[in-house]
Amino acid sequence: MKKSCFDKLAPWYHFLETISFGNQLQQCRISQLAELSAVKNVLILGDGNGRFLESLLKSTDNSEIESIDISRNMIELANTRITSLPNSSKVIFIHSDVFDWDFPKFKYDLVVTNFFLDCFTYPELTNLIKKVSLSLKPEGKLIYGDFNVPNSFCKKTLTSLLLFGMYLFFRIFTRISANSLQDPTSLLIENKFILKNEKYYLCSFLKSQLWIKN
Repeated sequence: MKKSCFDKLAPWYHFLETISFGNQLQQCRISQLAELSAVKNVLILGDGNGRFLESLLKSTDNSEIESIDISRNMIELANTRITSLPNSSKVIFIHSDVFDWDFPKFKYDLVVTNFFLDCFTYPELTNLIKKVSLSLKPEGKLIYGDFNVPNSFCKKTLTSLLLFGMYLFFRIFTRISANSLQDPTSLLIENKFILKNEKYYLCSFLKSQLWIKN
């Protein structure tokens, strides 16, 4: 199976996001920041051009952060974005596929997965969430921000059409393995996570959740 690659899309990603959703994805990304002031060791998965990373660095001086991404071009954009911040030296960028990377056990107080888990099939999510759970300390936090299919018929129909088009686009241009949105809720519960907080944006098309590892 070919690995996904966001390198060619990297220079255009912010523009495409803005014309499609305005600032709503970013609002979803940062909606749990008030809960993160005490986190020390942080792992960010697939942050792309670093918009969440920048906001996190501006909100805390105490965090040691590792940010892993499969796209070298995205990492370069993220590094450029934060280079002027006084605590940018606390960030380590890792260029790797998450499935090739050895997750350290019981290291992190926080793992962030904003608009990242939607790239994977259910079997891949099963594997990945298990690794994420093992990498978190007891009482560690997980941020899950992503697209969501609302319950109402009209909203469900519209969002399903939007997601179909989005997955077609990303499968063509980035070679992601998923062809539909998978709900990780049951996997998170199986791996001893408890939902603490959730927020919705854009008529419930976007969802931000804060989970605590039990």
